[in-house]
Amino acid sequence: MEKEGFLLDVDYRTEKDGEGQDKPVIRLWCKSKDGAGFIALDKTFEPYFYAFPYSHPHSYAPESDVEEKKRLVEEIRIVREDEEISVKRVEFCQKKMLGVNRRGLKIFTMQPRHVPLLREEVRKAGLVVLEADILFAIRYLIDKRLRPFDGVRVEGEEIELDYADTAILASNVSYNKMDGGKLPALKVLAFDCEMATQGGHGMPSPRRDPIVIISVAYQHGDSEIKSKLFVLTDEDYEMGDDAKVLRGFLDFIDQFQPEIIVGYNSDGFDWPYIRERARLHGIQLTVGADGSTVRYERGGMLPSVNIAGRLNVDLFKLAKRDLGSVKVKKLENVAEFLGVMRKDERTNLSPREINECWFDASVRERLYEYSKADVVSTLGIAGKMLPLQIELSKMIGYPLDELAKMGRGRQVEAFLTAEAFKREELVPAKGGTEKTFEGAFVLPPEKGLHEDVIALDFSSMYPTIMISFNISPDTFVDSPEAEDDVYTAPEVGHAFRKAPDGFFKRIMSDLITRRRAIKSEMKSYDKNSDEYRLLDIQQQSIKILTNSFYGYTGWSAAKFYKRECAEATTAWGRHFIKRTVKVAEEFGFKVIYGDTDSIFVKFPSELELEGDRKAAILKKAREVSERISEELPLELELQDFYKAIFFTGKKKRYAALTDKGEIVVRGLEVRRGDWCELAKEVQTKVIELILKEKDPEKAMRYVKSVISELKEGGVPLEKLTIHKTLTRKISGYETKQAHVIAAERALASPSRIAYEVGSKIPYVILKGPGKTSDRAFPVDVIERSEGNELHADGEKYMVDLDYYIQHQVVPVAHRVLQLFGYGLSAFEEGEQKTLEGYDRSSFKEGAQKALTHWF
Repeated sequence: MEKEGFLLDVDYRTEKDGEGQDKPVIRLWCKSKDGAGFIALDKTFEPYFYAFPYSHPHSYAPESDVEEKKRLVEEIRIVREDEEISVKRVEFCQKKMLGVNRRGLKIFTMQPRHVPLLREEVRKAGLVVLEADILFAIRYLIDKRLRPFDGVRVEGEEIELDYADTAILASNVSYNKMDGGKLPALKVLAFDCEMATQGGHGMPSPRRDPIVIISVAYQHGDSEIKSKLFVLTDEDYEMGDDAKVLRGFLDFIDQFQPEIIVGYNSDGFDWPYIRERARLHGIQLTVGADGSTVRYERGGMLPSVNIAGRLNVDLFKLAKRDLGSVKVKKLENVAEFLGVMRKDERTNLSPREINECWFDASVRERLYEYSKADVVSTLGIAGKMLPLQIELSKMIGYPLDELAKMGRGRQVEAFLTAEAFKREELVPAKGGTEKTFEGAFVLPPEKGLHEDVIALDFSSMYPTIMISFNISPDTFVDSPEAEDDVYTAPEVGHAFRKAPDGFFKRIMSDLITRRRAIKSEMKSYDKNSDEYRLLDIQQQSIKILTNSFYGYTGWSAAKFYKRECAEATTAWGRHFIKRTVKVAEEFGFKVIYGDTDSIFVKFPSELELEGDRKAAILKKAREVSERISEELPLELELQDFYKAIFFTGKKKRYAALTDKGEIVVRGLEVRRGDWCELAKEVQTKVIELILKEKDPEKAMRYVKSVISELKEGGVPLEKLTIHKTLTRKISGYETKQAHVIAAERALASPSRIAYEVGSKIPYVILKGPGKTSDRAFPVDVIERSEGNELHADGEKYMVDLDYYIQHQVVPVAHRVLQLFGYGLSAFEEGEQKTLEGYDRSSFKEGAQKALTHWF
C-alpha cells in the first residue's frame, strides 16, 4: 500500500518485539489531500548519537585512537533497577565538524531512554559526545527530511489500529513534495474554564472549587465559528460535583476530533485545574487521539501539556514571546490588539463579578456571555497567530506544539540542526561563555523638533554583512596565513576565510534567495487574495529566521556559538553606518540621529534648494542612497519622509508625522506596568495635537480638561488601574513594591484572593498617609466605584487624585509640552504659559527646546 499526505505530528511509543524486548515505534499523524486522517508506524528507526576522540576541533585523532575507543564503548554496561543497559552496536563514521572531516563513532542504543545514560559513560571513556540531546522523534524527522505540514509518502502494509480508520506499517517513509497540494482544512478547538469559589470568596482552588463552565469554540478550516457551553447545575455545585461538565468536555473532544487544541494560559491554569478535578472524580483525561491521557510536563519557566495526535498550543506563550506591543497580555487586550474582538463589544467581568453572576441566577446569563466571549476570542487569536507559526513549523521542522514553546535562539538552532544533517555537518557541543561585546553604533538624537526629515535604512544589514564577509563559525581563523585570503573586520580584527562559503553563508543565502522569490511571486496576486496572504506569511517566517542568526552566534547557550562572529558583524555594521553619516554630510545633509542600521537626516533650512523643497530634498537623499549602495555591499533605502519629528534625546524614542499624514511613535509609549491607561491616552492625544494640528496650546487645554475630569470623578476606574507582574512569591520580595502590597491586601481581605507567580496585579493608589506603595489597593476586591469613591468589603476608600495628576498625567504631558516652553507650573490652575512668538503655521527651529528627561 502507498499513501501520500501531509504530516501533522510525530511521536513514538514502545512495544515488545518478537523476543520480548522493548522496541521504539515512530508514529506519524498524517492527513491526506481529501482531509482524511491516517497513521503510519515505522519500526525500523533506531536511536543513536555520535562520539569523537578529540580534544580540540582542529586536532585529528590517530586511527588507532578511534578503534580503541570503539572497543571501550562496546564494553560499556550499566545496571539500573535490574536492567542491564548496553550499546546496541557501534559503527565508524566520517563527518564534517565546522567544515573539517572527522572520523568517529556512531553509537546505536536499544531505547531512546538509554541515550542519556550511555552518553555519560561514553564521555567518561574520553570521547566528545555530539547530538545526544536531539529528541528521538525529531531525530527521525531530520534523518527522513520530513517537515510538519509538508508532504510525506508512506509505503507499507495496511494494518488494523483501534484508534485510526487507516493505519500503515511502513516499510519506507520519504518526503513528498506536494505540487499544487494545499494543506487540508484543520479542525481547531478552543476551550476555557470558569470557576466560582466556595462562598464566593478568594481565588479558585481545584481541590475545593468545581468548574462551573467549560466553554468551547470550534472551526473546521474557514467554516463558521461555533461555540458550546458545558454548564454545572446548581445541585451539582452544592455537591461540588463537576464530573458531568468534565465528561461533557471530553466527549465533545472525542466527537469533534480536533487536530489543534488551543487555550489562553491553558498550560499554566486550565489544564492543571482540569487534571486535579478529574483526579478527584476518578476520571481519566483520555484526550489523546489514540485514547491516551494528557501528559503534563514542567520545563523552563512555564509548564507544558502534550496530547498524543493533537497539537496543543497555549496562545499566552505566543503572546509573551511575540506581542511586545501589548503591555498587559490579558486575553481581552490581545484579542483587541489583533482585531479579533474589541473590549467594548464583549461582556467583561472581574473575578468578583464572575462569582456574583454565578451565585445570582438572575444575572447568570452575563457569565455565559463572558465565557463565550473568552473562548471565541481565544479561537480568533489562534486564527491570527497560528498561520505564521505553521509556516515556521514547516521551515524549522518542529511540530507546532513544540515550536510554540521555543524562543528564537532554540528555533534557529533547530533549523541549523536539520540543515547540518543535509550538509553532512555535525552539530557542535555547547561550549559558549557569557562574554559581552560592543554593539551597534549610535549617534545620539538631536533633542527637539525638526521639519522635513528623511529616514535612510539599510535593508537586512546584519544578514547581508554575514553573507558578504562569509561570517560563520567554520570560516573564522585565529591566525590567517595571508591577508588576501581573509576578510578582516574593522576595529576588532577578527578574520574569516573568503573561500569556501561557510555553513552560515550557504544557509542564509538560500533563505534570502527563497524570500526574494516569494516576494516576487506576491506581485502576481491581489493583496486581498488568499494566495498573497499565504506568501506574505511565508516571507515573514523566513525574515524572522534570517534576522535571528546574528544574535544566535552571540548567545552563550548556542551550540554554534562563536562570539567573534557576532562581534565582527556589529563591527562592520558600525563601520558602514559611520561611512553613511560621512557621505550624507558631504551631500549637505545634517545627520540628527543614527542607530544600528538607519540614519535620520535633514537639509538645513538656511540652505536654498531649487524648485519644490520636498522634491529637492528627496532627490539629494536618493543620491546618497545610490552612492552608498554602490560603495558598500548593502542597500540603503529611503524609508520615510517626515513632515515633522521630535526626539527626546534618548535613542529609539521619537514621534513623527509622515507625509502621508500617519503618526509614528517609537519608544515613547507608556508601556511599563506602573503607568495607567489614562496616562497612555493623554500621551497619545498630546502627540497627535502637536504633530497633526501643530497646536501646543490646544494640547495644553486638553491636558487641563483631563485634570478637571479627574478631579470631578469622571474618569472610570479601569483607566486608573495600574498592572504589574508578580515575578516571585510575595514572601520573596525584600522591598515591598506597590503591586506586592496590593497582592498582600488581596490575600488578607475577606475575599482571600491569592495571586500566583506570573499574575498581573491590578491596583489603584488610595488617598492617605505614607508612601505611595503603601497605599496600593487591589482592584479585584473592589465591589463598586462611584467617582473617586471605592467600596470593598463594607469599607469606603478614596482614590488619590493628586497622585494621578502629579505622577501620571502631568509627567507624560510635560515631557512633550516642555518642548514648547511649558513648565510644570503651566499645568496648575490659571496658568497658561506658552512660548512667545510661536508660529503655529510652521515649526520653527528657534521654537525648539531640549527635552530634559524621558522616563
